[in-house]
This record gives sequence, structure tokens and C-alpha cells, in this order.
Amino acid sequence: MREFLKVIIMITSIVLGLYVGIWVMLAGGIMQIINGINPLNGLDITIGICRIVFCEIAGLIPVAGIFIAGLLEK
Repeated sequence: MREFLKVIIMITSIVLGLYVGIWVMLAGGIMQIINGINPLNGLDITIGICRIVFCEIAGLIPVAGIFIAGLLEK
């Protein structure tokens, strides 16, 4: 049962990390920049650039999940 739980936590954290990093941060940042250009909203453009720059922080989600799964070891 512990092995199954460890595998589920690791797979879930990797999938969640990929989703947050690629879709929410990277693609979302690009879409936010594009949407901020038409009415020229400087705040949207700035936040979009920050989302793109900091999208690698989403890599901490799988690291935390694998760490938590490692704590389940006897």
C-alpha cells in the first residue's frame, strides 16, 4: 500500500508540475502579454513577462512531491 501511495504521489506531482510550468506560467504568460498589448495595459505585460521568467519555479512541485514520497520510506 505504501509503494502504491508513493507512486501516486510522484506521478501526481510530476503531472501537476508540468501543468503549472507549461500551461499556467509559460502559455498563460504569453497569452497575458498578447492580451495586454491591444489596449496597452502595462501591468498585464509586466506580469506576463514575470510569469514567463519564473516558470521554472514550477519545478519545485515535483521535487516536493518526490521528497514527500521519499518520507514514506520505512
